[in-house]
Amino acid sequence: MRTAGGRSTIVWSLLLLCLSLFPAGRAQAQGDGPRAWLFAPDGINAISLTWMELSSNYNFAGDILIPNADIDSDVEALAYIRYFGLGGRFAQVQATGIFGGVGGTVTVPPGSGFPLPPGTYNTRRFRGFGDPIFTFRIGLAGAPALKLPEFAKHKQGAQLYGFVAVAPPLGEYEATQLINLGTNRWTTRIGAPVVVPLRTGRTPTYLEVVPSLSFFSTNSDVAGTAVERTQDVLFLTEAHLTHNLTPRLWVGGDLRYQYGGETTTDGIKDDNRANALGGGVGVGFQIARPLGVFLTWGKVMAEDDGSRGTMWRIRMSLAF
Repeated sequence: MRTAGGRSTIVWSLLLLCLSLFPAGRAQAQGDGPRAWLFAPDGINAISLTWMELSSNYNFAGDILIPNADIDSDVEALAYIRYFGLGGRFAQVQATGIFGGVGGTVTVPPGSGFPLPPGTYNTRRFRGFGDPIFTFRIGLAGAPALKLPEFAKHKQGAQLYGFVAVAPPLGEYEATQLINLGTNRWTTRIGAPVVVPLRTGRTPTYLEVVPSLSFFSTNSDVAGTAVERTQDVLFLTEAHLTHNLTPRLWVGGDLRYQYGGETTTDGIKDDNRANALGGGVGVGFQIARPLGVFLTWGKVMAEDDGSRGTMWRIRMSLAF
């Protein structure tokens, strides 16, 4: 017979498996990470702190390719998340504040169409706030709203979710700088994550596939002499396969593909359409019942657009 203490241990194991690694990153940069979209019980809160170190030729928000650039940035993201029921379905809301530093070098070649004379421009490293992110997710199939006792007994199958994330232009931005923390335009991202538990129990295996589209408003205060910049829709899909070696320790591998997002400055295409595949590995550990941590590394593996990039990420989270 299973004791009350044994039931409590299993309940906490299930809860923390699902809560320890929720997303807390930038709108696009390096994706949401592994185990970001797992099922969770109704009525739970969580907070997380994420640190990322990136070296790439993308802007701080990670959604504009700057082919002739070398940009280094660090990101600190603090997120609050709430899981609840909505019409009998699983739902969540999340607010993420973004802080960090960015700097680097941008080379403008002759005939590039960039609104500055040819040459190499150095941007000093500076710190401040990026655009915050507000996210709403709801279960569409296989994800009912369940309180913790029912959640612990529920046998999970394949799940389909829908989400919308909005990043308003509240980050620090100056048109006199080539590289900024903010974007000076709205970003709206919609997606349909699919979660498939390939194995359940105390050492589960999960497959997550997360396709999404990002839409951008017009930036009417562009660096240099340009008047405005628009951006095409950006398609992004992630896939994460993770497996628990023990109830507390898991490992995983990631793939991330993005396409589109070309910018147009004053009617002239900037020839920076993204078309790149990234990959990485990660490991996570449950330090205590309410506290988890994970580390991931990733890089651009294949590209047809000049993309470059490497990333380190550490995330800690607390459920309550």
